[in-house]
Amino acid sequence: MSETIHGICSLSVIPVRKDKSHESELVTELLFNEIYEIVDITKEWLKIRINDDGYEGWIRRLQHKSITDEEYNVLKSSAIHIIKEPISKYKGLTLSFGTVINEETEDTETIPDVFCPDILITNARKLLNTPYRWGGKTVFGMDCSGFTQLCAKTAGYMLPRDASQQIKHGNLIYFAQESQPGDLAFFENEDHNIVHTGILLSNNEIIHSSGKIRIDFFDQTGIFNRETGKYSHFLTAIKRLH
Repeated sequence: MSETIHGICSLSVIPVRKDKSHESELVTELLFNEIYEIVDITKEWLKIRINDDGYEGWIRRLQHKSITDEEYNVLKSSAIHIIKEPISKYKGLTLSFGTVINEETEDTETIPDVFCPDILITNARKLLNTPYRWGGKTVFGMDCSGFTQLCAKTAGYMLPRDASQQIKHGNLIYFAQESQPGDLAFFENEDHNIVHTGILLSNNEIIHSSGKIRIDFFDQTGIFNRETGKYSHFLTAIKRLH
Protein backbone atom coordinates (compact mmCIF):
# COMPACT_ATOMS: atom_id res chain seq x y z
CA MET A 1 0.00 0.00 0.00
CA SER A 2 1.29 3.42 -0.94
CA GLU A 3 -0.67 5.35 1.66
CA THR A 4 -2.26 4.90 5.05
CA ILE A 5 -6.02 4.43 5.02
CA HIS A 6 -8.20 4.63 8.09
CA GLY A 7 -11.68 3.46 8.95
CA ILE A 8 -14.32 3.53 11.65
CA CYS A 9 -16.89 0.96 12.75
CA SER A 10 -20.27 2.45 11.86
CA LEU A 11 -22.23 -0.69 12.82
CA SER A 12 -23.10 -2.07 16.25
CA VAL A 13 -20.39 -4.72 15.85
CA ILE A 14 -18.18 -6.09 13.06
CA PRO A 15 -16.54 -9.54 13.20
CA VAL A 16 -12.76 -9.55 12.83
CA ARG A 17 -11.38 -12.83 11.48
CA LYS A 18 -7.99 -14.50 11.48
CA ASP A 19 -7.97 -14.82 7.70
CA LYS A 20 -9.92 -13.41 4.76
CA SER A 21 -12.75 -15.96 4.81
CA HIS A 22 -16.21 -16.29 6.34
CA GLU A 23 -15.14 -19.70 7.65
CA SER A 24 -12.04 -18.30 9.35
CA GLU A 25 -11.75 -18.11 13.13
CA LEU A 26 -13.25 -15.07 14.87
CA VAL A 27 -10.35 -13.40 16.70
CA THR A 28 -12.08 -10.29 18.02
CA GLU A 29 -14.87 -7.85 17.27
CA LEU A 30 -14.98 -4.17 16.37
CA LEU A 31 -17.51 -2.22 18.39
CA PHE A 32 -19.28 0.89 17.14
CA ASN A 33 -17.00 3.95 16.82
CA GLU A 34 -13.76 1.98 17.08
CA ILE A 35 -11.17 3.26 14.61
CA TYR A 36 -8.55 1.32 12.74
CA GLU A 37 -5.79 1.45 10.16
CA ILE A 38 -5.93 -0.65 6.99
CA VAL A 39 -2.74 -2.65 6.48
CA ASP A 40 -3.73 -4.87 3.52
CA ILE A 41 -6.49 -4.97 0.89
CA THR A 42 -8.04 -7.68 -1.26
CA LYS A 43 -11.11 -7.58 -3.49
CA GLU A 44 -13.55 -8.46 -0.70
CA TRP A 45 -11.54 -8.15 2.54
CA LEU A 46 -9.46 -5.63 4.48
CA LYS A 47 -6.76 -6.44 7.00
CA ILE A 48 -6.97 -3.90 9.81
CA ARG A 49 -4.99 -2.84 12.88
CA ILE A 50 -7.30 -1.65 15.68
CA ASN A 51 -6.26 1.67 17.20
CA ASP A 52 -6.98 0.86 20.85
CA ASP A 53 -5.00 -2.36 21.24
CA GLY A 54 -3.04 -2.84 17.99
CA TYR A 55 -4.84 -6.11 17.26
CA GLU A 56 -4.92 -7.23 13.62
CA GLY A 57 -7.43 -9.22 11.62
CA TRP A 58 -9.67 -9.22 8.54
CA ILE A 59 -13.05 -7.55 7.99
CA ARG A 60 -15.32 -7.47 4.95
CA ARG A 61 -14.89 -4.44 2.70
CA LEU A 62 -18.69 -4.08 2.63
CA GLN A 63 -18.62 -3.25 6.35
CA HIS A 64 -15.79 -0.70 6.14
CA LYS A 65 -16.37 3.04 6.44
CA SER A 66 -13.49 5.31 5.47
CA ILE A 67 -12.39 8.35 7.45
CA THR A 68 -9.73 10.92 6.61
CA ASP A 69 -6.37 11.17 8.37
CA GLU A 70 -7.61 14.37 10.00
CA GLU A 71 -10.78 12.67 11.30
CA TYR A 72 -8.70 9.72 12.54
CA ASN A 73 -6.36 11.99 14.51
CA VAL A 74 -9.28 13.92 16.03
CA LEU A 75 -11.03 10.71 17.09
CA LYS A 76 -7.83 9.34 18.64
CA SER A 77 -7.69 12.28 21.04
CA SER A 78 -11.41 12.89 21.59
CA ALA A 79 -12.93 12.76 25.06
CA ILE A 80 -15.06 9.65 25.05
CA HIS A 81 -17.98 8.25 26.97
CA ILE A 82 -18.45 4.52 27.39
CA ILE A 83 -21.65 2.49 27.48
CA LYS A 84 -22.01 1.23 31.08
CA GLU A 85 -25.20 -0.79 30.58
CA PRO A 86 -25.30 -4.27 28.99
CA ILE A 87 -27.43 -2.91 26.11
CA SER A 88 -28.12 0.64 24.95
CA LYS A 89 -30.08 2.14 22.06
CA TYR A 90 -28.24 4.93 20.23
CA LYS A 91 -29.17 6.57 16.93
CA GLY A 92 -31.01 3.51 15.69
CA LEU A 93 -28.27 1.07 16.74
CA THR A 94 -28.18 -1.47 19.55
CA LEU A 95 -24.87 -0.95 21.35
CA SER A 96 -23.22 -3.35 23.76
CA PHE A 97 -21.42 -2.70 27.05
CA GLY A 98 -17.99 -1.10 26.57
CA THR A 99 -18.84 0.69 23.33
CA VAL A 100 -17.49 4.26 23.20
CA ILE A 101 -19.41 7.23 21.84
CA ASN A 102 -18.46 10.91 21.61
CA GLU A 103 -21.33 12.34 23.59
CA GLU A 104 -22.85 11.84 27.02
CA THR A 105 -26.12 9.90 27.38
CA GLU A 106 -27.97 8.41 30.33
CA ASP A 107 -26.34 5.04 29.55
CA THR A 108 -22.75 6.30 29.51
CA GLU A 109 -20.03 7.19 31.95
CA THR A 110 -16.73 8.98 31.36
CA ILE A 111 -13.67 6.76 31.33
CA PRO A 112 -11.62 7.74 34.41
CA ASP A 113 -8.12 9.18 33.95
CA VAL A 114 -6.77 6.90 36.70
CA PHE A 115 -7.50 3.17 36.93
CA CYS A 116 -10.33 2.46 39.39
CA PRO A 117 -10.72 -1.16 40.63
CA ASP A 118 -14.17 -0.41 42.09
CA ILE A 119 -15.50 0.52 38.64
CA LEU A 120 -13.86 -2.60 37.19
CA ILE A 121 -15.73 -4.84 39.65
CA THR A 122 -19.05 -2.99 39.43
CA ASN A 123 -19.11 -3.27 35.66
CA ALA A 124 -17.87 -6.87 35.61
CA ARG A 125 -20.84 -7.92 37.77
CA LYS A 126 -23.24 -6.39 35.22
CA LEU A 127 -22.12 -9.01 32.70
CA LEU A 128 -22.93 -12.09 34.78
CA ASN A 129 -24.41 -14.93 32.67
CA THR A 130 -23.22 -13.45 29.36
CA PRO A 131 -22.53 -16.53 27.19
CA TYR A 132 -18.97 -17.46 26.29
CA ARG A 133 -18.01 -16.89 22.66
CA TRP A 134 -14.50 -17.30 21.28
CA GLY A 135 -13.35 -13.90 19.98
CA GLY A 136 -16.52 -12.20 21.24
CA LYS A 137 -16.70 -8.78 22.90
CA THR A 138 -20.45 -8.16 23.28
CA VAL A 139 -23.17 -9.18 25.72
CA PHE A 140 -24.30 -11.71 23.13
CA GLY A 141 -21.04 -13.58 23.74
CA MET A 142 -17.52 -12.79 24.92
CA ASP A 143 -14.39 -14.72 25.73
CA CYS A 144 -12.32 -14.45 28.91
CA SER A 145 -9.83 -11.85 27.71
CA GLY A 146 -12.48 -9.83 25.87
CA PHE A 147 -14.33 -9.65 29.19
CA THR A 148 -11.30 -8.44 31.18
CA GLN A 149 -10.25 -6.02 28.42
CA LEU A 150 -13.67 -4.36 28.22
CA CYS A 151 -14.11 -4.12 32.00
CA ALA A 152 -10.61 -2.69 32.47
CA LYS A 153 -11.26 -0.14 29.72
CA THR A 154 -14.37 1.16 31.51
CA ALA A 155 -12.23 1.50 34.64
CA GLY A 156 -9.46 3.51 32.94
CA TYR A 157 -6.92 0.86 31.89
CA MET A 158 -6.38 -0.24 28.28
CA LEU A 159 -5.31 -3.88 28.23
CA PRO A 160 -4.24 -5.73 25.07
CA ARG A 161 -6.68 -8.24 23.58
CA ASP A 162 -5.34 -11.69 24.56
CA ALA A 163 -4.66 -13.19 28.00
CA SER A 164 -1.09 -14.04 26.91
CA GLN A 165 -0.53 -10.30 26.31
CA GLN A 166 -2.48 -9.07 29.34
CA ILE A 167 -0.30 -11.02 31.78
CA LYS A 168 2.60 -8.72 30.89
CA HIS A 169 0.80 -5.77 32.53
CA GLY A 170 0.68 -4.80 36.20
CA ASN A 171 2.64 -5.83 39.27
CA LEU A 172 3.03 -9.46 40.33
CA ILE A 173 1.22 -10.58 43.49
CA TYR A 174 2.83 -13.73 44.88
CA PHE A 175 0.10 -15.21 47.07
CA ALA A 176 -3.67 -15.45 46.63
CA GLN A 177 -4.28 -14.32 50.20
CA GLU A 178 -2.46 -11.04 49.39
CA SER A 179 -4.68 -10.29 46.39
CA GLN A 180 -7.17 -7.45 46.33
CA PRO A 181 -10.51 -6.90 44.55
CA GLY A 182 -9.77 -5.88 40.96
CA ASP A 183 -6.57 -7.90 40.59
CA LEU A 184 -6.36 -10.12 37.49
CA ALA A 185 -5.59 -13.83 37.71
CA PHE A 186 -4.04 -15.82 34.85
CA PHE A 187 -4.05 -19.54 34.10
CA GLU A 188 -2.07 -21.81 31.79
CA ASN A 189 -2.73 -25.07 29.95
CA GLU A 190 -0.71 -28.30 29.89
CA ASP A 191 1.75 -26.71 27.43
CA HIS A 192 2.31 -23.77 29.83
CA ASN A 193 0.57 -21.29 27.51
CA ILE A 194 -1.55 -18.58 29.13
CA VAL A 195 -5.09 -19.41 28.02
CA HIS A 196 -7.44 -17.95 30.63
CA THR A 197 -7.92 -14.89 32.81
CA GLY A 198 -10.44 -13.43 35.22
CA ILE A 199 -11.07 -10.61 37.70
CA LEU A 200 -10.75 -11.22 41.44
CA LEU A 201 -13.71 -10.07 43.51
CA SER A 202 -11.86 -10.97 46.73
CA ASN A 203 -8.99 -13.28 47.64
CA ASN A 204 -11.34 -16.27 47.34
CA GLU A 205 -13.76 -15.35 44.53
CA ILE A 206 -13.25 -14.72 40.82
CA ILE A 207 -15.53 -13.58 38.00
CA HIS A 208 -14.56 -14.96 34.60
CA SER A 209 -15.92 -16.18 31.26
CA SER A 210 -16.01 -19.97 31.10
CA GLY A 211 -19.13 -21.29 29.40
CA LYS A 212 -20.68 -18.06 30.63
CA ILE A 213 -19.53 -15.18 32.79
CA ARG A 214 -19.72 -16.67 36.26
CA ILE A 215 -18.41 -16.34 39.81
CA ASP A 216 -16.36 -19.23 41.20
CA PHE A 217 -14.23 -20.01 44.24
CA PHE A 218 -10.56 -19.06 43.89
CA ASP A 219 -7.44 -19.99 45.84
CA GLN A 220 -3.69 -20.51 45.40
CA THR A 221 -4.38 -23.63 43.31
CA GLY A 222 -6.77 -21.97 40.90
CA ILE A 223 -10.49 -21.84 40.11
CA PHE A 224 -12.76 -24.32 41.85
CA ASN A 225 -16.09 -24.96 40.12
CA ARG A 226 -18.69 -25.65 42.80
CA GLU A 227 -21.04 -27.30 40.27
CA THR A 228 -18.53 -29.93 39.17
CA GLY A 229 -16.63 -30.13 42.46
CA LYS A 230 -13.34 -29.83 40.58
CA TYR A 231 -10.67 -27.28 39.74
CA SER A 232 -11.27 -26.01 36.21
CA HIS A 233 -8.18 -23.79 35.86
CA PHE A 234 -4.79 -23.79 37.59
CA LEU A 235 -3.24 -20.52 38.72
CA THR A 236 -0.15 -19.15 37.01
CA ALA A 237 -0.01 -15.52 38.22
CA ILE A 238 -1.90 -12.68 39.86
CA LYS A 239 -1.29 -9.17 38.54
CA ARG A 240 -2.33 -5.81 40.00
CA LEU A 241 -3.05 -3.03 37.52
CA HIS A 242 -2.00 0.51 38.45
